[in-house]
Amino acid sequence: MTSNSLHDTPDLRTAQARLDELGTARSTAAVAERADLLRVLGRLDEALATAEESYRLAFFTGDREDVTAARLRRARVLQDKGSLDRALNEVKACSLAAHTEAWGELEASALYQLASVLVDLRRLEEARSTISELVKLRASQGAPPEQLTALDEALETIMRRMLTEPT
Repeated sequence: MTSNSLHDTPDLRTAQARLDELGTARSTAAVAERADLLRVLGRLDEALATAEESYRLAFFTGDREDVTAARLRRARVLQDKGSLDRALNEVKACSLAAHTEAWGELEASALYQLASVLVDLRRLEEARSTISELVKLRASQGAPPEQLTALDEALETIMRRMLTEPT
């Protein structure tokens, strides 16, 4: 999987220490965190199985926002595994649900993830548009200037790629 500028750079030592600390905790939050940590550590098959478990736990609690967050978590793992079309469908559904329900932070996360998947798919114009939408959303939410600056930098990176890469 090629790296794109919208992927995070994890601290693997800290992630492993936290995973060890979590052990086999079974709470919904612990399972969700374990899925994220396994993904960061590159243990993608385990991460996907744990993300699926996280989704099931959220589904059975009945909290739709938690279910949407679990779907977004699963989409991140799918993206890292290279299942980009499936990740795209999942993250689009999450973005729409979060927007419809006015879950601002979750909507922002979904838009950022959507842009990342689109970059991986080399659909740079759509990624640019998504980041622009995210900048507007985060500005309306009163995001700190450093977050808006980071998004502007991601937007500039995408625009540079649009100029240098064939479509």
